[in-house]
Amino acid sequence: MKRWIILGISLLFLTLSFAPAWAGEKGRIITAGDFFPEFSFPMTLSRGDIEYLGLPTKFLGFMKGDTFSLKDIKADLIVAEYMNKYCFSCQLQAPVLNQVFDMVGKDPQLRGKVKFLAIGAGNNQTEVDSFKAEKKVPFPIISDSKFLAYEAIGDPGATPFTLFLRKTDTHLVVARGKIGLTKDPEVILKGIQDALRADWATLANQQKDSSFQEAKAKKLFLRYNEDELLKKAQESMLSPKWKILKVAKVKLPDDEEIYVGEIQVGTQKSNLFAKLASRTPTCDICHATHFFFTFNDKGMIINFLPLKVTKLDNANWDTNEIEKMRQRLVGRSILQPTDFDPQVDSISSATMTAALIVDSVNKAKSLYDGLKGKGYVK
Repeated sequence: MKRWIILGISLLFLTLSFAPAWAGEKGRIITAGDFFPEFSFPMTLSRGDIEYLGLPTKFLGFMKGDTFSLKDIKADLIVAEYMNKYCFSCQLQAPVLNQVFDMVGKDPQLRGKVKFLAIGAGNNQTEVDSFKAEKKVPFPIISDSKFLAYEAIGDPGATPFTLFLRKTDTHLVVARGKIGLTKDPEVILKGIQDALRADWATLANQQKDSSFQEAKAKKLFLRYNEDELLKKAQESMLSPKWKILKVAKVKLPDDEEIYVGEIQVGTQKSNLFAKLASRTPTCDICHATHFFFTFNDKGMIINFLPLKVTKLDNANWDTNEIEKMRQRLVGRSILQPTDFDPQVDSISSATMTAALIVDSVNKAKSLYDGLKGKGYVK
């Protein structure tokens, strides 16, 4: 009896030792040895996809709730692929993963133990459905139109991003993470076999890989010094309708920074706010996106000023494309987010960049709340 008590305490200690602390580390990209964060996806899957994933159901096969998490999937190993419909490497990798899916299904040692799904970072349901049909993807693809699931794993700055997730009693541990195209299906298959053989506790205790984080930092580097950024912020506030009295950078809660400009119209003074948004790409061969969006004390956007925005082949936007995006943004309120609509908001050959820009504006309400707390907005 005493032996069983000691064993139980040891197992409890082991579980606590590998608690998923990573999930709270803002901005760090998930890597091998980390636990996949607690994250709920909206239930948009077909009944066939629900059955394939082995998700818990109630009467007549309907889901028990409106959401599900990856740890609900019935499998020893989950191959989770973060992708984007417009990412060229993702388009090339789709048929490769399709081959691996078929190989696993034909292997009695793997069939039923391994499940596949993809997550469309920045893609709405229509986009993931069209990608699934065009590429004949046989496994589920989940929409992540607001980049929430993408940001939950640290905003990797690239797709395809393939994770091999080993299931434990309580969590999912990353056995392997791979950014970029894998051309050989045998390489992916070997990774699956290795991940299934590995001890999950050993996986969780291994040294973490910093290469993803270093690559992201390089992508986000912007060749402007503080004085140059201050001048750009002031430029984004210029208008013949008012006089700019002063501009300064201030810090808000959660270490957010924003430029506050005091302006004067006649005898009336008020504030404008310019936010520098820097976003990593959702494509392994794309550049980061950097731009200012400026809004007034009512939360209304008054300008869009790009520093580095690119399209196909990483070419810079031309003046017409910049003006089109400016027209799409100016007049919007950051207090009333509007979902990105690729039919309306997209810039030709730059849909991924346009989606990042709109998403950044949609997440700006917290800036307004922070400014209000600091007394810059009455």
